Formats: sequence, structure tokens, C-alpha cells
Amino acid sequence: MFSSKAIAIRDAQVQEYIEHVGLETASIVSPSHFVDKHREWLKNKNFYVQGLDNFEHGYITAGCTEAFHEVYKERCFVLPGEYTYHRDAGVAVECPLEFIPSRSRLIISFPFAASGNIHSNWDNILATCKERNILIFIDACLAGVSIGKLDLNHECITHVAFSFSKAFYTGFFRCGVVYTNETTSPASVTNKHLYLNHPSIRLHLNLMQNFHSDYIVEKYRLKQVDLCKQHELVQSDCVLFGLKDGKRQCISPVLGTRLPFPLHS
Repeated sequence: MFSSKAIAIRDAQVQEYIEHVGLETASIVSPSHFVDKHREWLKNKNFYVQGLDNFEHGYITAGCTEAFHEVYKERCFVLPGEYTYHRDAGVAVECPLEFIPSRSRLIISFPFAASGNIHSNWDNILATCKERNILIFIDACLAGVSIGKLDLNHECITHVAFSFSKAFYTGFFRCGVVYTNETTSPASVTNKHLYLNHPSIRLHLNLMQNFHSDYIVEKYRLKQVDLCKQHELVQSDCVLFGLKDGKRQCISPVLGTRLPFPLHS
């Protein structure tokens, strides 16, 4: 019934809206307009993002996964339990915090991918990175389906990336935003020249206008609580997950409508 994957909730109303939009998604949206709308959309009461104004620039990306390429040229590390793409792509070394060298880069999900909760060692991670000049890239792909507070007021945090795939079940449409103070980067170039997926951008602009960022959490939180109780799972701060023996179990296929096709890893 459950799996260890991070599968979005396929909400019937959101899917109906996506199908309704149709070919109207093809018109071009200004990247700056989209980013401004995204900044506003992120303001919610369930997942509070503090300090986003510290980042002057926002660039549209093909989800968080493309945003990682902003820093992949650096010496990158991830913690055990992190999103496996980094390791599978051969661009980041997975190791415990104490073995990450000074003046390198840590990519970390918030909430943490392995549990949907804030990493249990979060405060120490921030302190260690500050002390050893380790730069942090925050992967906030679960922000739209989680409860918590992300405080970006730390000098070691140089990038934070968001996507829509977990909030809207739009992973195959690939759309997200990365915030940074860097003016020259791969994403800055693609945004400047409008080398972007414009139908997807229009779709997600419409979704933001019709579904606030608290929508999934407010609709499914109590259902998540009940389902976790029924199956003796520990409730995660992310509505997509329950925890069994500390490992995540993705419960979203049970919460949302049935998938029209099987999902592959």
C-alpha cells in the first residue's frame, strides 16, 4: 500500500483544473513576474519561510533538480538519507557532517527527504557550516506539503530552491524557482534569454492564483493523521509521509485520487 518514494498527492480538484487550462498555457510569462508571484504565494501559515527577502534574485528552473546544477561545479556533499539524485548523478559525495571538509558545499533538503521532518541535527548543521565555511544549498521541494518554519537568516545559506511537483502533482511539467544573490549562473542566463518551459510556467502561475500554498496541507493533514493511526505510523511534518521504524512511508496514493498510470522510480 505504501512505499518509500516521495509521491505527490493526486488531488482531484487540482487535476481537473490542469486539464481545464489546456492550450491556454502556451502564452509567455515574464520570469520576474512569475518570481514575484511565487514570493507572495510562499507566504502561508503552515510552512513559514523567513528571510527570503535576503535573496535579491529568483530564477525559474525545471524544478529543484535543475536548480542543483547552479552549484554542482563546486565540491558538493549530502548527508545520509538525502535525495538520491545527487549521488546517482555522481556529482555529490554522501557522508556524515563531521567528514565534510571546510570550504565545500552542503546540499540539504528542508524538510529532510528521509523523514519529511526538520533534520534532527539541524542546529548543529548550521553551526558547523558557519564555523567551517561550508556553504549551504537548501532544497525546499517539500515546502508546499509540510508544516514548519524555514529560517534563511544565516550567512552560510546561499541558495534556496522550491518546486511545485509535490504540491500539485506536476512533476512531469518541471517547474520551480531558485533564490540566490548570484547574478551570473546557468539559471540567470536561461531566464534572461527566456529559454524556459513557458506552457509549464503559465500552468503554475494559474495554479498559484487558484490554489494557495496551504491548500494541500489544510485539505489532507487530518486525513494523514487518521491514516497514520490506522496503520501504526508516526506522523511526519510532511503530509505525504508516515514513519515506520524511522523510515518514511509515502501515503499520498491513498490520500489522493488513484494514479492513471504506474509511477516508476
